[in-house]
Amino acid sequence: MIGAITFKERGATPRGMAKRLNVHKRAAGQLMGNYFHRNLVDKRFTEPHAQEAGYTKRKGESIPRGDKRFRRSYTGRKLRKYGHTRPLEFSGETRQRIRAYANITATSTSRHTTVKVAYPGARRFNLRHPKSRINMALEFRRIVPSEFTPLARVYDADLEQRLRSDSEPAIQRLA
Repeated sequence: MIGAITFKERGATPRGMAKRLNVHKRAAGQLMGNYFHRNLVDKRFTEPHAQEAGYTKRKGESIPRGDKRFRRSYTGRKLRKYGHTRPLEFSGETRQRIRAYANITATSTSRHTTVKVAYPGARRFNLRHPKSRINMALEFRRIVPSEFTPLARVYDADLEQRLRSDSEPAIQRLA
């Protein structure tokens, strides 16, 4: 699961419009979660993202490739067997499961909107040796600053479009 993304609201909302505004914020959050799943989750398996997010170095990443120790290391075995050195991926099964399905939940209150993107296929990231410094689940969850801008842009654009197309009057008068 990706850590929850929360937008905090400031200012008052007219009482009659609060429920409709929450519905629109929830829908915009859902769209933002879909955008994350379609466009950003695959970048977690690239070396530039690993450097930007500060992933823990794996054994063999700092050893020269021609060295005998490199062949025996985790990175060397991965390169020899699967032909790549991508982070968070050995055989590629978990990456395929993550691409296949995401459980996106958006909630909204008058104060904040929260979007959670859960990946049941990423449960393997929770398995780790107790003496290892590598925590793949935390590395996978980490959202880097370069991802905030596109996510916020998608959320804001959709929320603005929904609010503009909302034709119900904000205040209903009783006759």
